[in-house]
Amino acid sequence: VGDAALQRRTGVWWDLNTCPVPDGFDPRRVRGCIESAVHKQMGHRSKVVIYAMGNLEYISSDLLEEIAYSGIVLVHAPCGGNDFRKLLGEWSQLNPSSPAYTVMLISCNYTMVDPYLFRPTRFTAFCVYPKDSRPVTLDQQPVAQKVFVGEFVWETLLNDNITCEMMTVNEDEPLCICDICDDTFEICAQFITHLKSEEHIKEVSQRASSSSAFVSLSCNLSVCVCVQLSDIVPRDSWYGKPMHFCHVCNYPGYDDYNMLLHNQSEDHHRKKNLAEKMAQEEDCESRKRNPQVDLFYERNKKQSL
Repeated sequence: VGDAALQRRTGVWWDLNTCPVPDGFDPRRVRGCIESAVHKQMGHRSKVVIYAMGNLEYISSDLLEEIAYSGIVLVHAPCGGNDFRKLLGEWSQLNPSSPAYTVMLISCNYTMVDPYLFRPTRFTAFCVYPKDSRPVTLDQQPVAQKVFVGEFVWETLLNDNITCEMMTVNEDEPLCICDICDDTFEICAQFITHLKSEEHIKEVSQRASSSSAFVSLSCNLSVCVCVQLSDIVPRDSWYGKPMHFCHVCNYPGYDDYNMLLHNQSEDHHRKKNLAEKMAQEEDCESRKRNPQVDLFYERNKKQSL
């Protein structure tokens, strides 16, 4: 890529939760496919930085390592549109004096595919979504106010550009980012370990239970964006407790999908089985210490048959 091309930056945000790698597709080839699609639309080559974002806590470690190895930046940002708004603003500040940027959003999350996030900007924006999952937010805007200059189907974009080669890896970008803990990691294995660590879960819990606080982000988007820092996980309006919470693992969830991933994870099943085993052992010990409780238990068992 020449010096002139490097002045033209293209940012790509790939939502791994709603646009996963299709079955049978080599994740190491995703980056080359995206770069090729961007260059075809722009008519010239530019520096393309790709961020694979979303709730990465329960995505396969092997998949995350293959994506990171290809030169795509991993970003654990589980809060959908709130996180994307902040990341988009931070990215636009990297080189405010450069020509108008090109951005591509790969997602069908309606909080991210929100035209109002892009309307005040100078960005040339493209939107990519999975087949049969076109975001309804795209149909809610009058044709004259459309902000995405092009729309693409995720699976088609990959298949149409599968033979293209990748450009050189972006060495000036950190490999992995935890947006919750504000930490960066150069080694993907350390990043994966961090997402499963007690320190990370504790940070999520603390920020979820903290009092509401707002921060103003000067995003060079011609608007002042405010993000509620306490909205890491949704909370009950009466008691202020997380609406999605696993008492077995002491884990606050971000949404229904996050809790489904958590409940299906190996860590959850291991801790659940351990808790059930300990409860059974404690019950047996209790009956040994108090035979009358054991007789009461057996009588109720027979009556229920």
